[in-house]
Amino acid sequence: MKKSKITIIVAELILLALAVFFVRKIFEEDVPQKRVAVIVERSGDKRWDALFQGLKHSADLNNLHLIICNTDDIKNADDEKTLIYEQLDNNVDAFIICPAPGSNTLQMLQELNNEVPFVLITEDVYIAGEGKDSGNDAEYTASGFPVIKPDNYQMGYKLGEELVKNNGGALDGKKIGIYAGREKTEATVSQVKGVIDALSGTGCEIIWEYYYLENQNVCSLVDNSQRVDYICAMDTDVLDILGEEAVDGKYDGAEIYGIGSSMKSVTLLDYGQIRCLVVPDGYDIGYESIMELAKKLDNSFYSLESHEADAKVIYREDIFSDDVERFLYSYE
Repeated sequence: MKKSKITIIVAELILLALAVFFVRKIFEEDVPQKRVAVIVERSGDKRWDALFQGLKHSADLNNLHLIICNTDDIKNADDEKTLIYEQLDNNVDAFIICPAPGSNTLQMLQELNNEVPFVLITEDVYIAGEGKDSGNDAEYTASGFPVIKPDNYQMGYKLGEELVKNNGGALDGKKIGIYAGREKTEATVSQVKGVIDALSGTGCEIIWEYYYLENQNVCSLVDNSQRVDYICAMDTDVLDILGEEAVDGKYDGAEIYGIGSSMKSVTLLDYGQIRCLVVPDGYDIGYESIMELAKKLDNSFYSLESHEADAKVIYREDIFSDDVERFLYSYE
């Protein structure tokens, strides 16, 4: 009789546990997914492919609904603010943002910080140096916002360092052209400073320095400029345009060294159109940005943290090495 009672009690406990389990599952399914909006300029650009893969993989793992906003060129803080507040009207819970150019973006994001959590990706906010409201010569100062990005200064420095190394440590009499990304952005300021610091004292001369503009004829601008021995192209679009037109790795006689984040950049390197490529880990940037927001959305007391993503220097002969193939997997 005792065994019978024990059996009944155990069975009831098992049934109770199963009931609790299924009730919880029902309620979990009724809870809507948290929504995370992603704002980057020209969202259809191939430069974002690896980053989007990282975002989507991490969002699936964390049961978050990802909204990748359809965008064109984001010229300033007002453009970005419009996009952000459109998504706030749609009741998104958090943002992943590539900050717009210009120092006004800082104030706009400070206002957003009081409403919903967000992380910045690929670069920090541009902050002009004291007494410098424009230009790219300002020292980079961290904004204090959580940022998932590579060390942009180090990417520029690595690019210049490889150029010096490939010339035996000296560049006496060599002429350099720099073609960077958008003006008044942290990435551009940091990368340009990095490459200039790496080239300092090597005997070379920087002949021209240009910055990317929408609808700019990159090749025409370079063609009409003084000829140089090397071009440091620190923008994916610029790099891909010049690389496409290069012959035997040279554009109008200049070897191309670049920072790029598209599969096209890698392909041009493989074809010998680009001499050296520095590639940021876009997949990791996307993955970690979602991981940070997932912690915040799960626990409002969690303080969002910044992460530094890796970047690799790649030559043509490196592309099919195991290490580089693993790194480039998400770019395919």
